[in-house]
Amino acid sequence: DADVLAELNEIVSVIFKLQPIIFALDMVERNYKEILDSIEHNRSRLDDVKPGLPVDISTAMDGFLSASQKVTNFLSSTSAFLTQTEMQLRRIHGKDSPELNSWDEKRKNLHAQCFSYRFLYELRNFAQHRNIPFSNLNIAGERPSEELPLVFKIGVQIFRDGLLDDGYKWGKLQVEIQQQPPVLDLLPITSEYLNCLQRLCLEAVSYQDVQLAECGHYFDVMCRMLKIPDRAVPVLIIGEPTKTAPPSRYEIIPIEQYKFIIRRLVTLLNGP
Repeated sequence: DADVLAELNEIVSVIFKLQPIIFALDMVERNYKEILDSIEHNRSRLDDVKPGLPVDISTAMDGFLSASQKVTNFLSSTSAFLTQTEMQLRRIHGKDSPELNSWDEKRKNLHAQCFSYRFLYELRNFAQHRNIPFSNLNIAGERPSEELPLVFKIGVQIFRDGLLDDGYKWGKLQVEIQQQPPVLDLLPITSEYLNCLQRLCLEAVSYQDVQLAECGHYFDVMCRMLKIPDRAVPVLIIGEPTKTAPPSRYEIIPIEQYKFIIRRLVTLLNGP
């Protein structure tokens, strides 16, 4: 029935409107986790060094390059998230819509409030045009006792003066960077920036709360009436089968895509 199909497409359209925003943030979060995983992997490799043997310099250099790659990927994905979310809100609500203006105002407020936002947004440009995005992978080993092997700690550091002496035009950030300590720990800064982007994602999705609730109710009624098993993938058959051929077209009803969005939103609201 054409009316049934039209109603279904209208109700589930919210899923495909929100997916690009959710996916863009998911890439940011995955890149952030890869930074942490890279550091932990390198630390465990250093911990495996046998007592009495020197630390392999190539291992340390490999860890530096791996961390640099992960940080660069993170910075690129944060910029992509901001651009893609703005464009998606423009597609959904319109160029001068109250929703887009409200989101942009929240973005500007977070930018004004958080040094991490201002700094890492610009650090992405610095990394693209001038130098790698941090200065040093600080490796420190401590021996709990003379009999035990070294236990390593790794920090991702940015040298303030290195940023200022590189010739890059930091603009209004120049004064703020001058006010920072000589050595900045990058990980807390990236964590705070990630939190800003998570809040912007929730703000963008909130404009479709009503439509998302209607979609959930529609699926609840459908699953109850048709007795669709949990995690089944229901399809809508388009056209009539014949004695010699099955229907020529099927459309997947995106219940699992809806559940994915809900799970991600719950995690953003409540934490992992």
